[in-house]
Amino acid sequence: MPSSNNAYAGQGNDKTSSNNVSAAPTIIASTPAVVSPIQSLGNLNGGSYTFTDTAAVALSSYSYDSATDIHTFNVNTIGVANETYSIISGANFTGPKWHKLLTYADGSPVLAGDTFTLSVTLDQISPGLARQYLVCTSVIQNPTSTSLGTLRGSGVYCLTSSVGTPGIGGWGADNLGAVATVASMVRGVGTAAFSGGPTNTMYKSGVMMAAYSATPGGSVNARQDGGQWNIATTAQLSLGIFLSTNGTLTTTAGAFSMRIKYIVTKVA
Repeated sequence: MPSSNNAYAGQGNDKTSSNNVSAAPTIIASTPAVVSPIQSLGNLNGGSYTFTDTAAVALSSYSYDSATDIHTFNVNTIGVANETYSIISGANFTGPKWHKLLTYADGSPVLAGDTFTLSVTLDQISPGLARQYLVCTSVIQNPTSTSLGTLRGSGVYCLTSSVGTPGIGGWGADNLGAVATVASMVRGVGTAAFSGGPTNTMYKSGVMMAAYSATPGGSVNARQDGGQWNIATTAQLSLGIFLSTNGTLTTTAGAFSMRIKYIVTKVA
């Protein structure tokens, strides 16, 4: 009877034997990375947000097109904007603000003690005739406050400049901003990181941002923060959307529209 020392198990028969049978391949299952789905802000007047506008000066009207996911802010002309109309000047904010409790895509709450990131994408931007306004999507600590030091926002904003050039900005360090602007901006994206951790060590990194144009060219910038949440680690944070003047400047009325999407990702 012939014999073999190198035969596959499936090739054996009654006339062969094997001392070295090839085993079936081992399949190692891998766990796919968990990617948080990008979220739309939805209709700011749709009921899930609380709206306040103490000054009642900047905003004429707001509308949302659910088919295109476009937000339109009809803004007013202001001779010289008071510092309280802007999140990037002064110590208080009395302008239009929408807010709701912040959750991850699965509906679980975002807590001050969590380690997470917020990324915001802006596109379909049309400044219209509006000038010197910005719309900011932000994580905030105390949504009902008018004090910037208590709001403690960190977020990403879309702006229209004095000549109508759109830009993307990063808001942090309570009331300071940095901007990346580029002519004919098509899209901008910004990301902020939050360390979580024990009380009084829950750091906010600030925002890194980048923009690109319909023509060759782009722009990048960063706004360092370094501030901290000063609430309990178990407190739920909020999502705030601010319509703000671009500092204490003269603004021009118009329809400022854009699409805003965001992702909140828990990383620890």
